[in-house]
Order: sequence, then structure tokens, then C-alpha cells
Amino acid sequence: MKKQIIIIALSLLGITFLNDVKAQTLTTSQVENAIKKNGKYALLVQNPKHFMVSVMTGEEYKAKSPKIEFEIVLIGEVVKDLAEKEDLKSFIQKAEKAGIKIVVCEFAMEKLGVKKSQYQPSILTTPNGFTYLFGLQELGFKTITL
Repeated sequence: MKKQIIIIALSLLGITFLNDVKAQTLTTSQVENAIKKNGKYALLVQNPKHFMVSVMTGEEYKAKSPKIEFEIVLIGEVVKDLAEKEDLKSFIQKAEKAGIKIVVCEFAMEKLGVKKSQYQPSILTTPNGFTYLFGLQELGFKTITL
């Protein structure tokens, strides 16, 4: 019995030390280039700076492949900012031109006193931004919340 335990222990040690430990050997460029040409990506955004960066990211993705689906879902204070701040209007136009879908939470609109008529026609609304994001996840979108 003692011999068997020693043999098993030595075998386990041998397996442990003889196996190569494989760390990620990809470069950052290789990782970034792993984005699928027909991928589905969505960002849940709460502030204007994140909205602007989200549009720029979406433009980059769509320039690489028009088949990529890219959506930006807006909740919180950015909902009001999008309706009122002039500096965000150019980002709405960039998103529209690139084929990026912008969806605004109606619950946030109601709480912040924003009407759909304050938005450009290309902007869509949804009753609940969280529910919409969960729906995108169920449809296979990779999502990030900012």
C-alpha cells in the first residue's frame, strides 16, 4: 500500500512539472483583431463622455466591417444631455452615418423630463434600458455597462 501511494504521488508530481504552463501569448493587436466581422456588440452608457467614446468605438468597428451590429443603450443623466447639449449632436450624426443604433430608456426620459420630440428621428426608445440590454444579450450580443 505504501508503494502505491508513493508511486501515485510521484506520478502526480511528474505530471505537474512536465506539463507546460501556457500563458496568453497573443499580442494586444491579435486580441483586438479577434473582433468578429459579423459580431454583435452593445454598450449601456450613463454619461456623455462614455457616449462619445462609445460612438467612436462603434465607428471603428463598423469601418472594419459593415456587417458588425453595434448598439448604444442610454440610461441615466446622459438621456437628458443627449436632448439638450449641442456638443453631443455631432456624435448622434456620426453614429447615424456609421449605422450605429442609439436606444434611449423611456423610464429615464420620464424621470428627467425629456420628450421623444427632443431627439433626432434616428434615435429609438425603449420602455426600460435594462430590459432592452438583457434582450440584446439573449440575442447573442456581447455587452458592456459603463
